[in-house]
Amino acid sequence: MARRSRIQMDDEDTELNMTPMLDVVFILLIFFIVTSVFVKTPGIDPTKPTAVTSAEWKPSILIGVNAANEIWIDKRPYDVDEIRPLIMSMQAENPKAEAIINADKDAEVGVVMSVQEMMQDLGIVTRVGTNQ
Repeated sequence: MARRSRIQMDDEDTELNMTPMLDVVFILLIFFIVTSVFVKTPGIDPTKPTAVTSAEWKPSILIGVNAANEIWIDKRPYDVDEIRPLIMSMQAENPKAEAIINADKDAEVGVVMSVQEMMQDLGIVTRVGTNQ
């Protein structure tokens, strides 16, 4: 009779079960993806005037209008006629959306006003800021 030594181990006994660790990793990954907040920028950085007083306000829709009267949303330029469906889709994502329009000092008032009127038609609370 051949006896097996206690020190000798079968190959089957040396495997590690990685399934529970992978489950934990995927759960953590899903948690961080769901809880992450993405910062939206209009795509341009106009110079802003200094304010004597400031109020805390965090809009979810950022719109920039530069001196060439281009409307920038999410780092892409648009014409006035092209932004309505885009704003409506942003409002569908967040029904309580608030917006701010950052306009360059050399931007035409008519372009800024048409964007503001569109926001009012859609029922979005909007503030307009001009840059000196």
